[in-house]
Amino acid sequence: MRTMVRAATAAAVALTAVAAAVGIWTVGAVSGPDSAGDGVAETGAGDDGAVPSRGVVRSWDLEHMQGVIDGDDVPGGCQVDFAAVAVEGFPALTPGHEVEFEWIRPENPAAGAEFEFECVQAWPAGQQPVRRPAGFGARAWSVHPDGRIEEEHFTGEPSAPVPVPPRVTGHSVGTVREWNDEQGWGVTESDLTPGGCWAHYSTIVGEGFRTVAVGATVVLDWEQVTDQDGYHYRAARIEQQSG
Repeated sequence: MRTMVRAATAAAVALTAVAAAVGIWTVGAVSGPDSAGDGVAETGAGDDGAVPSRGVVRSWDLEHMQGVIDGDDVPGGCQVDFAAVAVEGFPALTPGHEVEFEWIRPENPAAGAEFEFECVQAWPAGQQPVRRPAGFGARAWSVHPDGRIEEEHFTGEPSAPVPVPPRVTGHSVGTVREWNDEQGWGVTESDLTPGGCWAHYSTIVGEGFRTVAVGATVVLDWEQVTDQDGYHYRAARIEQQSG
């Protein structure tokens, strides 16, 4: 299944099911982080009332291209989507990474909104936000189920080349939630892999028959994927902690 995300402006986003990967598109009059937003902040010191802050990425959903940033100024978390990610190339954030961001508190939040705060711009801490030029432009990427990210090429007015970043990966300590020796796979849990991380016995450090016990603490190297048997994270290396 391929989900395409199209934006006539950075603020207008629609999801349409089409084929076998996730596509992220920005097409038309690109507004981006350099343009004025239409949100209204209750308080703030930045441009358009946005409040500058610093925090850590709690999660990032590749399928829906949105995530959550935690910080002292945004109790409960701050919602962020790809249109607010001010980086070069593929507009995504990495869970566990520190970021600088600007947020607003809408006076009239959408019905059923989960978060009180909305991010209008976010970028890696210690770097400068990438400014997107106003005017016509187009960008497109495909995110494959195995985590590969490819830039799409299509006819029309050419745009500047966009560098594609490496896969979203991480390192954490987790716990084995379930394990099936007969099938040779299981699921681990950690703070940086919400929903669980799929794991195959071949990634376990060791020789001969390799398995892990449910409830065991493990050191985990993982990568974010679109879909691995229903999970958005897949283990690349598992090492059991001696205890």
